Amino acid sequence: MISYLDGKLSAKHPTYILIDIGGVGYHVQIPLSSLGGLPPVGESVRILTHLYVREDIMALYGFATEAERELFEILIGVSGIGPPMALRILSGMSIVEFKRLVLGEDTDGLTRIKGIGKKTGQRLVLELKDRIAMISPEEIDPVEDSSMDLVEEATSALLGLGANPLQARQVVSQVVKDSGDDASVEDVIRQSLRKI
Repeated sequence: MISYLDGKLSAKHPTYILIDIGGVGYHVQIPLSSLGGLPPVGESVRILTHLYVREDIMALYGFATEAERELFEILIGVSGIGPPMALRILSGMSIVEFKRLVLGEDTDGLTRIKGIGKKTGQRLVLELKDRIAMISPEEIDPVEDSSMDLVEEATSALLGLGANPLQARQVVSQVVKDSGDDASVEDVIRQSLRKI
């Protein structure tokens, strides 16, 4: 098992990176959530990994945090969820939001992720409800509970305008954090649209 890679970041793309270690280039598939934490190309990088091996495939998946890797490993244990869908889930929303939807049995919320239908959402809730709490509390939602309604409402509006779910949530959370609880939904949406 390859637990992590430590080397020079030689290429960076939305779905994968190349890491040069002693003249050998490792192709590592990553979720969008890990992309933002990477250094510029040419600098040193350390990324946590999961080596996926099957009869016809050997692939390396990389993650910026332990929480992302843990969720990925739990997701690929769910029947019908392979690594590509697990990466799509990690790219589609934050770990905090995903946990909230699973624990709240909100299958409609899960279907906002591209490729997840009603049945898959129900299977995720059924199979993950008891295991989702095992994920490290490493990823802290930057918004206080009192601001959650504002974040949810503004994020939903941005999703309706075609924004990427993970990016929309991150931008809205940051805007709410910077503006405070007294900001109106319209102001948060307006400021968030400028940053997307």
